[in-house]
Amino acid sequence: MKLTYLPLAVACGALPMAAWAEPPAAEAVTAPTASATGDPIEIVTITAQRRREPAREVPLSVDVVKGEALERGGYQSLGDLAALLPGVNLNQAGGATGQSQITMRGVTTGSQVGATVSMYIDDVPFGSSSAYAGGGSSALDLGLFDLANVEVLRGPQGTLYGAGAMGGLIKYAAVEPDSGEFSVATTGELSRKQGGESGHVLRAVVNTPLKPGVAALRATLYQRADGGFIRDLNHPGGASDGSTTSGGRLAFLLTPNKDLSLRVTALSQRQRHDGSTAEDMNLATMQPVDGPDTMRRFISEPVDVGNDLVSMAIKADLKWATLDVISGWQRSTNHGRMDPSAFYVPLLGAAGINAAGYALDYSFYNRKLTQEVRLTSPRSKIFEWLAGAFYTSEEGSKNQHMDPLNAARQPVAPLLLDATFPSTFREAALFGTGTYYTGQQTDLSLGVRRSQNRQHLDNQLSGLFAPASQPAADSSEGVTTWLLTARWRPAARHALYARVASGYRPGGPLPVIRNPLTGEPLNKPAFRSDSLWSYELGWKGDLLPNLLASELALYQINWKNMQVFSGGGGFGGISNAGSARSRGLEWTLRSAPISGWRLSSALSVIDAKLLDASPDLGGKAGERLPDTARVSTALQADHEFQLGGRDAYVGATARYTGERFNTFSAAPGTPLYRMPGYATIDLRGGIEFEQFALSLFIRNLGDRRGQTAADTTLSSLGGPGRINLIAPRTFGLQLSKSFK
Repeated sequence: MKLTYLPLAVACGALPMAAWAEPPAAEAVTAPTASATGDPIEIVTITAQRRREPAREVPLSVDVVKGEALERGGYQSLGDLAALLPGVNLNQAGGATGQSQITMRGVTTGSQVGATVSMYIDDVPFGSSSAYAGGGSSALDLGLFDLANVEVLRGPQGTLYGAGAMGGLIKYAAVEPDSGEFSVATTGELSRKQGGESGHVLRAVVNTPLKPGVAALRATLYQRADGGFIRDLNHPGGASDGSTTSGGRLAFLLTPNKDLSLRVTALSQRQRHDGSTAEDMNLATMQPVDGPDTMRRFISEPVDVGNDLVSMAIKADLKWATLDVISGWQRSTNHGRMDPSAFYVPLLGAAGINAAGYALDYSFYNRKLTQEVRLTSPRSKIFEWLAGAFYTSEEGSKNQHMDPLNAARQPVAPLLLDATFPSTFREAALFGTGTYYTGQQTDLSLGVRRSQNRQHLDNQLSGLFAPASQPAADSSEGVTTWLLTARWRPAARHALYARVASGYRPGGPLPVIRNPLTGEPLNKPAFRSDSLWSYELGWKGDLLPNLLASELALYQINWKNMQVFSGGGGFGGISNAGSARSRGLEWTLRSAPISGWRLSSALSVIDAKLLDASPDLGGKAGERLPDTARVSTALQADHEFQLGGRDAYVGATARYTGERFNTFSAAPGTPLYRMPGYATIDLRGGIEFEQFALSLFIRNLGDRRGQTAADTTLSSLGGPGRINLIAPRTFGLQLSKSFK
C-alpha cells in the first residue's frame, strides 16, 4: 500500500499440486485403479476454464489445495496458503494481515498500484479493480473454513477473468449444500506460539435438507483468534500483533430437476488486527534494534477489515449449451492507523514543527456489483465453445488523515493532511473461447475478451502538505486480451501444451496539478493500463501409471507500461514506467508408492528483472524485481493407517524460500534491504473415533526466524526497518465432532 510519507506527497493513486484425473474426451476413458504396491493418484476436477473438467485437461499451470488438507495442517489464512505455494508471495510490509498484496511469477514492482492477482469466491470476483479503492493492498484474506478446495491459476487469466489477473488468480470454492442428508460438524482448536501468546479457533457447520434431493441449506460460523509474538516496548502488556477473525457463510441450493440449479450465498467476515507482525531492524548492523521480536511505536497500529458478499448463481442445461448467470454484491471496508513518527519527527523538527509523534489514519471503501452471463457448449470431440458478457460497477473511496501528536498522543496543530478520493469504476466486457479438435491427439483453442472501462475520480484536500483540491477527472479506455493454446497428447495420460495469453490492469484518471505561475499542467491527466504477454510451454503426464505423476511448465512474461507510484509536480501520483521480463520454471511431482502413502514436491525458479531503467522505481536496467525468491520449494509426505482399529494419519511439509529484496537499489526514500532465505518444517497427525476426531500440528518445527517482507519507507532519516516475520514454533490441538 502506498501511504503518504513524503512532504507534499498525496497518494492518488496440502501442497500445490495439479491433481491428475481421467484422460480427455478424445482418449479411451479408463478410471485409475490401484496397483499392487500403491493407491491411485487422486482424481480432482476444477473450474479453471469456466467448465468442470479434470485438472489434467487444463493447459496451464494450476494448483489445487484441498480444504481438508488445510484443516489438517492448521492452515487458516491467506498467508498460510501462500506459504504452501512456491512462487506465490504474500507481502504484508507496513501493516497487518488486512494490508497485504499477493503476487505470482514475479509480477510485482514492490509497492503495487493495483492488484496483479485476482481473487474469486466461487464464480464471483472479489475486491476492487481500481487503483483508488485498495485493490493493490487489500488482498482478500478469507477464513479457510468449510472449503472444498482452493484453485490457484498461475499466469495471466485476462480472457476468462478480466482485469487484474495479470500474474494469476486464486479461487475459493466453498462446500455446497447437500440435499441428501442432515449433518453437523464442530471444531475447537487451541494453539500457542513459542515465546508468544495462545490462540483458538471455534467453528460450526450445519447442513440441512429442506426437501430431500431438491433443496438444502448450509451454514458456517467461525472465529479465529491468533496469538501474537511481537512486543511493543512502548506499550507493555502483551503481544502487539494479535488478531481476531469472525465470520459466517449461509448457502442455499435448489435443484428442482437435473437441468436446473439455483445457489444463493451470503458471506460476512470481520477482522481485527492489533498491529503488524514486524520487528524493528537496524539497517546498518542488520540486527534487531531492541532484541528479537520487538518494536517501538509511539502509537499502536490497529487495522479493521470488513468483507461482505451476497451472490446468486443460476445454472441451466439447455441441451445445446449450459447457461450460467452469476450476480454478486459486495462491500469491503478497511480502516487502519500507522505510526510514521520515525520519519516525520526528525524531518519536521528541522523545519520548526516539534511534535512528540505523528499519526496517519487511512481507510479504503469499496462497494461493487457484478453480473456475468455465460453460455458453454456441451463436451465434444470436434468443437467446444464458450461465450459470455460481464459487467461491474464500483463505488470506492480512499482516505488519509495525518496529525502531529503531543506527549499524551492527542492531535495538535497544524493539520498536516486530510485527503479523500471518491471514485467510480465501470467495466463492460464480452468474451469467448473456442476449442477445435484437429484429431484424437491434438486441439487448438482461441480466446478473446474486449473490455470497456470508465473511471471517475474526485478529491478533497486540505492541510499543510496538501495542494489545493483539483477538478474531478475522468478516463475511458478499451482493452483487448487474448488467449491461444495448442495441445498434443502423444500417449495416454500424457499431454504437451503451448499457451500464449495476455492480461492487464486498468488505467485511470489523475487530478491535474498546474504551475501557479504559468498555468501549465505539471502532470498527465491519466495513467495508462499496463499489460503483459505470457508464453508458456508445459507437460503433464504419468511417469508411472497411477503411481508417479508430474507437471512441468516453462514460461516467459513480457510486461510493459508498468504502473508505478511517482512523485512529480510536488505531489504523489501514478504513472507508467518501462518494461520488465520474468522467466521461470515450475515443476511438481505426485506419488502414491505404497498403500496409504502420498508424497509430493513442488519447485519454482523465477528470474524477474527490469528491462528499462525507471527513475520512479529507482531501478536500473537488468535489476531484479522485488519481493520474489529466485528459488522456492516444498516437499510433503502423508501416511494414512489404522491405529487400534481406527483411522489415523501423520504428515510433514518442508518448505524453502530463497532470498528476496524489498525494493530497487536507488528507490526514492526507500533503502534497499535483503531478506535472507529460510526453511521451515510443519508436522501434523490425527486419529478418528466414532463421532470425534483428535488432531495436532506443529508449525515451524525448527523455530526459524524467516523474514517475509521488509518496509523501509520510514528509514531514510535513520529510522529502523520494519521486518515482517513468520510465526515462531506453534503447537496446535484440534478436537472435532460430527454427526448425521
